Amino acid sequence: MATGKQHPHTAMPSNDELRELVARLQPQHEALYLATHALVLEAVPDVRFEADLVDGSVGYGARQYGYGGWGMAALQVHKGWVSLFFMQGVDLPDPDGVLEGSGKVLRHVKLRSVEALETRAQALRTLLVAARGHHVP
Repeated sequence: MATGKQHPHTAMPSNDELRELVARLQPQHEALYLATHALVLEAVPDVRFEADLVDGSVGYGARQYGYGGWGMAALQVHKGWVSLFFMQGVDLPDPDGVLEGSGKVLRHVKLRSVEALETRAQALRTLLVAARGHHVP
């Protein structure tokens, strides 16, 4: 178990492990969280991922939680929505205009329902593939 700033993580958790994690944190978003995770794996099937066992975030890409580098994307559950973060989102093409945020590098997409995910699925797939191309493991 990690100490200090770091939270304990598990590499490549199963859907059942993720279901248990989100059910503990924000059970109302279980279906959306798992569907978004499935979309990421569909778009980038070879991506490595880790889940933070405290806050429920899932980091996609190498060294996501190593403090020595960032991965390509992260999934986070909140009280009112699920966010899909793109670590180098400012550099990604976004012809559908789904990315939000004004920071120097990070961008995100807020998803409030499975229907919203389905509506934005193709745009998210395109962003994920582009993010994979920008990610240096």
